[in-house]
Parts: sequence; structure tokens; C-alpha cells
Amino acid sequence: MFSVMDKLKDLFQRADVPDDAREIYLKAANPRELLKGLETQRGKNEIELREHEDQLIALEKSLRAEEDRIRNGGLSPVEESTVLRRIERFGKQLQNLERLAAIYNGNVNFHINLIAKIQEMEAMRARGVSEEQIDRLVEEAEENLETYRRESLAGESAAQMRESVSHSAERARLAEIKQRIVGSVSVSAPAQWSRPSEKKELE
Repeated sequence: MFSVMDKLKDLFQRADVPDDAREIYLKAANPRELLKGLETQRGKNEIELREHEDQLIALEKSLRAEEDRIRNGGLSPVEESTVLRRIERFGKQLQNLERLAAIYNGNVNFHINLIAKIQEMEAMRARGVSEEQIDRLVEEAEENLETYRRESLAGESAAQMRESVSHSAERARLAEIKQRIVGSVSVSAPAQWSRPSEKKELE
């Protein structure tokens, strides 16, 4: 009878499989150990994801508060420049955290899908289904991996575009930030924090 571990060999040898998942497969003696290891790694990624999400929420609140100070006005030139530089730093931090959260989220989804496929393979093998049916599940797992790879590449590409550094002088950057803040009603999305939203009249 065929082995689920043997069926998964080619999948885990692919270059786009996360290193931690490949290492778990190589150390596992059977599907039960493999599933246990993958579930443990999924849990670790889940913890990291939640920590980054909590940081994103807290940082966005801080950004909103600083932007409100600019909107409300009444700051001295030094205070205004200081707040604008802080807003610029917060924006960069948000971009970085958003990128990391996307990576961890992709890892979690990858492990969830892979665990489900392996469990399904084991259940079908125990029922004595044909080897061809198991092969189809392996193909589905490979398709999920392709989706994971495409999303990861897309996320990295978007992050690189968002993180491109302007060569303008600091004064020009801060002036632009201020213009976008005072001309907007709400804070932009974390991934594109500096994008202008709908405008309101200044009192």
C-alpha cells in the first residue's frame, strides 16, 4: 500500500515550501508526527500574527492622534515639525508591520490548508480509496502552495513599492504630509497611510 509520506515527498522538496514546513517533514517519521509538527508551527505563526496585528492597531491609534494635532492647529513651528516627523516615522512603521503581518497570515493559511489535506489523505487511505484519488489531493495541495507563493510575491512587491524612499528634502516631505493631513477627514489605510482621503473645510 502507498504511503502518505511518500506521496508528499515531492511537495516538500519544492523550493517554494516554507523552510520550517520542510524541516518538520524531514524530521517526521509518519503522518501523525508531521501533522503535530505542522500544527505546532501554525500556532507559533498565529501568535506572531496576533502580536503584529495588535501593534498595528496601537500604532494606527497613535498616528490618528498625531494627525489630529496637525488638523487642530495651534502648534509652534518646532512642535509642528516634530509631530510631522513622528507621523512620517509612524507611517513607515505601519508599512513594515503590515508587510510582516501579511507574511505571517500567509504562513498560517498555508499550514491550515496543508494540515487539512494531509488529514484528508490519511482518512481516505484508511478507507482504502484508490491511489489516484490521493494523487488528486496532492495536486490540490500543490495548487494551494502556488496560491501561497503568488500572494507572498505580490505582498513583497507591494511592500517594496510602498517603502520606496523619496529623495526630496525633509522640509518638502513634511509639508506634503501636513497638506494631506489637514485636507483629509480620516486616516488612510495602514498599507497606504499617506494617501489623501475625502476633504473637509478647515475651521
